[in-house]
Amino acid sequence: MSELCIAPAQLYGRDNKLKREDVKMLQKWLQKQPHLPQLLESQVIIILHSCYYSIEAAKTAIDKYFTRKTLYPHIFHCPSEDTLRNTASLVMSKVLPKKTPEGNTVFLTRMLDYKVENYNFLNLIVVVNCVLTAHLHRHGFVDGLVAVLDFKGGSLGHVARVNLPVLKQSILHLQEGSAVRVKQMHIVNVPSFIDKVMALLKPLMNAKLFEMFQLHPSIETLYKYVPKECLPEDYGGELPSCKSMTGETIEELLENIDLLRWHDSQRVDETKRVGGTSSLKSGFGMEGSFKKLEID
Repeated sequence: MSELCIAPAQLYGRDNKLKREDVKMLQKWLQKQPHLPQLLESQVIIILHSCYYSIEAAKTAIDKYFTRKTLYPHIFHCPSEDTLRNTASLVMSKVLPKKTPEGNTVFLTRMLDYKVENYNFLNLIVVVNCVLTAHLHRHGFVDGLVAVLDFKGGSLGHVARVNLPVLKQSILHLQEGSAVRVKQMHIVNVPSFIDKVMALLKPLMNAKLFEMFQLHPSIETLYKYVPKECLPEDYGGELPSCKSMTGETIEELLENIDLLRWHDSQRVDETKRVGGTSSLKSGFGMEGSFKKLEID
């Protein structure tokens, strides 16, 4: 499967702070962890980079990433081709092709179909994970990730369909195990009920991530962080429309289906974990969805 992933030599060439001896040290550590899958060198490099070259932090991230992926396969998996195609056509999730002047990669997600009955939060999270997984494996690490979340067309009906356990585990994954350096989180087309959404989100994430969120009642204020040349024409930008790039995303997902299915096979065997099973499952916590909470 290494032929489908970016070559390690390309990654070393992009960042002179990456040390081959540190990567080898992590690979030797992996060989002594019978419960973990054996990773490609490029995967180790990407995770080490996301941890700012800290070997100990990378060990923790590797364990948490693959453990969470194993414990919650309904969230972290490659779905059927039909699900990929249908979900990606309803909600745009795209790593945009042009970086910001600071070298950050922009990830945009927005609804294309505003009908509440067509909104499936779990499938959305699954596809977002697939988009980022495919991008990292094919193109390598990103120096920083800027997420733009467009709430256009959003309603309390959509919020009510958000599954809390799925949201919680997705946030924990983003904070503890994802192989990206999250730099900024921007919400555009802010709805009138955003204060209620933020109040619900706050207990689920650490202060550092929560403080990254910036609300933009007008698209013009986003340009300070993500210039027009980095955005689709739907936002007054210079990139192709969201509709055309959604077609690209669907093609890319289907082209990478073998890669995503192989990645699915990289799971933890808890029976081989030294010192007992992981404690991550006990932290799963809340049941149900937002519709069980009172939203005035």
